[in-house]
Amino acid sequence: MELNKECVRDILLVIESRNDEPIFHQKFLDFPELRECSNEIKTYTANKLFEAGYINGNFDTYYDNSIYLAINSITWDGHIYLDNIRDPRIWDKTKKAASKVVGVSLPLLGELAKGIL
Repeated sequence: MELNKECVRDILLVIESRNDEPIFHQKFLDFPELRECSNEIKTYTANKLFEAGYINGNFDTYYDNSIYLAINSITWDGHIYLDNIRDPRIWDKTKKAASKVVGVSLPLLGELAKGIL
């Protein structure tokens, strides 16, 4: 599955707005701010954000494929990335610049946004 960069940005913005209040799986799936992403994409993206070290909490998949998700906060690296792409105008310019190449990573997107700033 491909990582949805829009969903990454939206998830980080939602987590930040919750003031470090733990977010559990069902509540996470129900956030209206994330309605543009399917539940499968939201869950996949959250897992990748854990793997990348952009969010803190727990993500476990059980033997029956059920998922335990508890998001506690954004990490330092997650905040740096989000600060670079937060402004919608910067984000749009960053996406436009990144569309000229195939397969831009999140760190590279953050650096590209930083350069646009």
